[in-house]
Amino acid sequence: MTTEQIGMMVLAILGWSLAGLVALFVARMAYKLFTPFDERKELTEDKNAAVGASHGMYLIAAAIILHGLIDGDRLAQTWWEDALLTAGLYILGLVLLWIGRMALRLLVKFNLDEEIHVKDNVAVGLVEGCSYIGFAIIVHATL
Repeated sequence: MTTEQIGMMVLAILGWSLAGLVALFVARMAYKLFTPFDERKELTEDKNAAVGASHGMYLIAAAIILHGLIDGDRLAQTWWEDALLTAGLYILGLVLLWIGRMALRLLVKFNLDEEIHVKDNVAVGLVEGCSYIGFAIIVHATL
């Protein structure tokens, strides 16, 4: 490897790492829209482990979707077109996670939000989190 190739590789790693941090921040904001409670209050003041499990697994699911987008074939000719397309598909992936959450709410015979938010039911938080990860793997496979 030449010095120029190493420099380009380091630049690409730094660029994608920064983009990944921004993407996870966007995912965190999307989670706030998905849930009818304040996850920050639930985690810091109420120490709600069910919300922690759900939120943490949601971020893992978002990272799985992002991995599928970064690792996949380039769909555009220029880097900025590719970045815009990746961002758009990432937002679509987050919307699909929300659709998956709505489907889970229809499938279970209890109030998902009440069990996680009010009753601090860790088992239900894990079920919701695992559904996020499972759905993200399906989305990843399609990318």
